[in-house]
Amino acid sequence: MDSKELSEHVGKKINYYRKKTGITQKDLGDKIGVKHNTISDYELGKISPEQDMLFAISNALNISVDDLFPQKERKTDELERALKMTKDLNIKDMDFLSQLIEKTLTLEGEDREKFLESIKFTVEYHDKMNKE
Repeated sequence: MDSKELSEHVGKKINYYRKKTGITQKDLGDKIGVKHNTISDYELGKISPEQDMLFAISNALNISVDDLFPQKERKTDELERALKMTKDLNIKDMDFLSQLIEKTLTLEGEDREKFLESIKFTVEYHDKMNKE
């Protein structure tokens, strides 16, 4: 799937979920801080929403960002669940956490254990330093 096809697919999904939610393009635009014609351009696949807009749209429509993408483009269930837990984080923090999860999922066996142990050590160290 090329980028134009992906833009069109995402646009159709935005349109579908917006209508399913029962809101207008203007309502969705107001919720995420863009004009209704921008929503129209997204839905027609003329332009692609940036990452922060994808999160804003999915939040406004009460869906997962992954719901906007083709099935074969979806990330693992573990990553989707983790990303849902990041709703109060900014995009930079969410991207960092996403990278940590993706890295964890790509490692196997002893490499994964070592990676997770280093993260656990960092969290435990942080907790210890902040208790005092």
